[in-house]
Amino acid sequence: MSHPVVSVTVPVYNTSKYLRTCLDSLRMQTLKDIEYILVDDGSTDDSGLICDEYARTDSRFRVIHQKNGGLASARQTGLQQALGEYIIVCDSDDWAEPHMYENLYLTARNHDADIVTCGYYSEYSDGRSLKKQVFFKEKDGVVDFFDFLHRGAGSSWVKLIRKSLYERTNSTYEIGINFSEDALIIYKLLKGRPKIVQIPAYLYHYRRLYGGASYTNSIRMSYVFQLQFTYNWLKKNYTAAEYRPVIRQKAIEIAVVCLHVIDLDELYLRKFMSSELKWTTIVRGRLSLKSIMVCFEKIFPLCVARTILKTVYPFVYRYR
Repeated sequence: MSHPVVSVTVPVYNTSKYLRTCLDSLRMQTLKDIEYILVDDGSTDDSGLICDEYARTDSRFRVIHQKNGGLASARQTGLQQALGEYIIVCDSDDWAEPHMYENLYLTARNHDADIVTCGYYSEYSDGRSLKKQVFFKEKDGVVDFFDFLHRGAGSSWVKLIRKSLYERTNSTYEIGINFSEDALIIYKLLKGRPKIVQIPAYLYHYRRLYGGASYTNSIRMSYVFQLQFTYNWLKKNYTAAEYRPVIRQKAIEIAVVCLHVIDLDELYLRKFMSSELKWTTIVRGRLSLKSIMVCFEKIFPLCVARTILKTVYPFVYRYR
C-alpha cells in the first residue's frame, strides 16, 4: 500500500499494559485504505515487541524503533514517515471507535477540509466515561478561525489534518517540547488559515491516568518552561491586536499551572505575572475560574493560593 488516504501515527513509550487495546481498535477500523505508523520511542518494557507482533500479522502496521527522544520526537518521526493524504495522532494508551477514521476522512473529502475535528470520551479508572467536545462557532458549515484559535489548540488525536497543510506552513514538532506540543503544532498549522470542519460525534477514548510520573500528575518547572516556549512562539507569530485575548488566556493558563508545580520557582512566577498578567490585562478579559485563581495568586501569598486550589479547583480540573 503506497498511498493510503489516512496515516495514523502512534507514539509508543512503555505502555504495554494498554497497547493491545489501542492497536486492536486500529486493526478494527472500517476505513481500509489506511496505515499505522508505530514509533517505539526507546521503550524498556514489552511495547516494542507488541508493535512488532502487530506488524508481522497486518501489513498496515509499520514499526519504527528509535532511541528515546520524548513525545515530540516520536510524533515528528511519525509525521516524517506518513504517506497518507491526511494524518492524525493516536496515543498508545487510548483507543478509537471502529468508524472513527472513516467518518473523519469522508467528512474531510466531502467538504474539502484541511482539518476535521470531533469529540471524545474521557475514560476514568473508576469506570466513568464522560463525553467531551468543544463546539466551535460556524458559518456556512465552516468553523470560525478565531474561535478555533482560542479554544481548539491541543488534542491532536481528534483532529484529522491534511498533510499538505503541514508542508505549506512548514510545521514540525519542536524536539524537547513535550508539554503543550499539541497546542504548538496547531498554532503553527493555523498560520496557513486552513478550512476547518467539525462533526458532532464522540469517536475517541482518552484514558485519564492519575498517579505515577505523567506530566499532569507531577508538573515541574521544566514543563512550565516548555509552556512558556509555546507562549513566546504564539506572541511572536500572532502579533495583531485581534489575537490579544488568546495570548492573555495562555498567560493565565501558565500562572494556574504553576499552582500545581512541585518545585516551583516563586521568583519566576512573580516575574512572569508582573510582566505578562498586569491587573489591566486580567480585568479586560472574560471572568473565569482560572482568572479568579490568578487574582488570588497576585493578592495572596502563594501558600494561600495553593490552599484555595486544593479545596476548590481540583474538582473542576480533574473531571473536565
